[in-house]
Amino acid sequence: MKKNTYRLIFLSLSLLLFLTIYVGVNFYQDNEESVLLPAVIEGISPLPNYQVPQQTSLEINLPVDYEIVLIVNNYIIPSSEILNVEATGVYVWKPGPNKTFESWSPGEQNIRITWSKVVGLPDVGEFSWKFYINN
Repeated sequence: MKKNTYRLIFLSLSLLLFLTIYVGVNFYQDNEESVLLPAVIEGISPLPNYQVPQQTSLEINLPVDYEIVLIVNNYIIPSSEILNVEATGVYVWKPGPNKTFESWSPGEQNIRITWSKVVGLPDVGEFSWKFYINN
């Protein structure tokens, strides 16, 4: 190959690299929205303002010595319907047959939890968020 051919290949690859970096920087979207949760809450799912399918279950992760009251769309969910893994502090609830809700209705879902510490010094609080169920 001629010297000009190598220059043309090098120039083309350099231009392609520059174009890729330019497009990547200009169309970058920051999908890591930081959700400010109270210090007691170690995690929740689904996160605030997320859109999720109807099969979604609520998961709340608290330290081990806490208990919660779960309120979904202004209805208190009985503690007998909430799966509590005591060793990990994870609370899971999902609509189903013979439960307060048989299924999620499409649209906005308003969730509120209140917590209190069972052992030790008292620690109470609450947190509210909403998410959306897809049709």
